[in-house]
Amino acid sequence: MNVRVSAFFNDVGIPVFDCYGLTETSPAVTMSCPGAHKPGSVGRPIEQVRVEIDSFMVEEGAKDGEVVVYGPNVMKGYHKNAAATQAVMTTEGGFRTGDRGYIDDDGFLFITGRIKAQYKLENGKYVFPSALEGEIRLLPFIENAMIYGEGRPFNICLAVPDFDALKKLAEKQGLDSDEKTMIQSEEIRELIQTEVAAHLKGKFGGYEIPRKFILLKDDFSLDAGTLTQTMKLKRQVVLEQFGKEIEAAYAKV
Repeated sequence: MNVRVSAFFNDVGIPVFDCYGLTETSPAVTMSCPGAHKPGSVGRPIEQVRVEIDSFMVEEGAKDGEVVVYGPNVMKGYHKNAAATQAVMTTEGGFRTGDRGYIDDDGFLFITGRIKAQYKLENGKYVFPSALEGEIRLLPFIENAMIYGEGRPFNICLAVPDFDALKKLAEKQGLDSDEKTMIQSEEIRELIQTEVAAHLKGKFGGYEIPRKFILLKDDFSLDAGTLTQTMKLKRQVVLEQFGKEIEAAYAKV
């Protein structure tokens, strides 16, 4: 959970404690509780479970890596799928989660992104889009967002506005607040870029902050084919659907 969201619930008297797990781990791996929790962490491993961090797939010098889980709760393998099993299981019976994270000195696990979702910009810098997207969605005028920039000189953001909130922001700046006009307005895009950059400054590197925005009329959805049944973003499908808009955004540098 985003630390600011957690703080809000705590302030109104509803403490919420993060935990972490996967279907392949039956499912619990780590849990927080009133007596042991840290903001931003998903807690410590539960009894009989061991978590290790494998830094093999990340850049040199990084403190985080792939989260690998060991314990009696870990699956033996995928049903009748030896190849898929071999891809995720270590020789010692650990499960490679595909999640990226680190363990602090007190044994608390922090999830920092997905190994498979990470990518490099043209300058070789790593980007973890889910962290950026989660922070951008905290802004009142953004309903949803997807970050892209693999192999590119900078990141762009495909953003679904909250049109009611965006209308108020536009009117405050003396801009046309008609929904169709806002989607196409360069002034609105620049306004959003400025607001997002200010919001992300100090939390992310300058190279991570998106420099271009594509505003989408409709949110990602099952019907549009951009979300899975578990409501996860199908990034490749989004890239295919909005490929022309993405190339146009990079061409306008």
